[in-house]
Amino acid sequence: MLETITIEQAGKWDSIVKSMHSYDFYHLSAYHRLDTSGQAVLLHIQTEKTNFALPVLFRNVEGTDYKDITSVYGYAGPLASQTNPAQEDIRRFQNELKAYCDTHKIISVFARLHPLFENQSEWLDDLGNVNNSNLTVAIDLTLPEKEQRKQYARSLKYRINALKRKNVQIIQASNKQETDTFIDIYRETMDRVNASPQYYFSNEYFYRFLTEIDSCLYLAVYNNQIISGSLCTFSGNGIMQAHLNATRSACLPISPLKLVLDEARLDGIKRGMLRLHLGGGKGGSDDSLFIFKSRFSHLHFQFKTWRYVHNPQAYNRMLRNQFGENIPQTDFFPLYRLNTNRI
Repeated sequence: MLETITIEQAGKWDSIVKSMHSYDFYHLSAYHRLDTSGQAVLLHIQTEKTNFALPVLFRNVEGTDYKDITSVYGYAGPLASQTNPAQEDIRRFQNELKAYCDTHKIISVFARLHPLFENQSEWLDDLGNVNNSNLTVAIDLTLPEKEQRKQYARSLKYRINALKRKNVQIIQASNKQETDTFIDIYRETMDRVNASPQYYFSNEYFYRFLTEIDSCLYLAVYNNQIISGSLCTFSGNGIMQAHLNATRSACLPISPLKLVLDEARLDGIKRGMLRLHLGGGKGGSDDSLFIFKSRFSHLHFQFKTWRYVHNPQAYNRMLRNQFGENIPQTDFFPLYRLNTNRI
């Protein structure tokens, strides 16, 4: 049986998500309320022995009566009430999802899977493709604190100590002015890295995020000026995410974010978190951002994306209408949204 939970049913949505074996803040209703790119829905599928939950965003496909499905920014994907569902339960989950896509005229489905939930891809076998993207980095907060530090690269330890000698202080944002300063630094960072429009958020987004989601904004202060920060989240099953990071361009040479993340790690231990997930690099490649994060830990995870064309006839027809015979050779999915929308 498949049940559709709307964003207006936030209590029921979150109750279902929290009943799953594992979940993260990306799956909760509050985070989906912040995303205005589509209609947020939680698909709840009950099988004989396992319950599944899949939070999605529905979008209209312009110029047609079709829709497609995508996921929120971050790491979402399907959840299950047990780690290893029986094969018959997985088949039932897939069949219910296919029937739902038929009924609602869904062309394609795209989702960013959660690197820490390694079984997700097994539940999606035979439903399109699960593609490996970049690696991500996490710090195991269950290790003794000294053991965690042993995994730090020598250069990282040196930088952190140098920042402390400069008397760089780490605080937790406690007022709107501090939040606004971080927002300004974040946008400066996005400009510097030529980020896509999808990575720019309104001031209201940040205010609501800090109010509605279990989170903390850690800030680096140097010479009475905020110069860097990390917006981190906490989930009930011990996952801490370094969700958004930013640094003033003028302060990049001293790399204050290293101290920010180190202090966030220590606070995560105090809060009883099990892992601090730092994320990966940019654009699905192991670039300088990944190298920066990998200096904190040897614990790496595979980030994957799920791409499923439910209606190949409609999908290919849209490609021919849009591109003719010159269909671009690119990894972008769904391809009919190339240059028109975010995935």
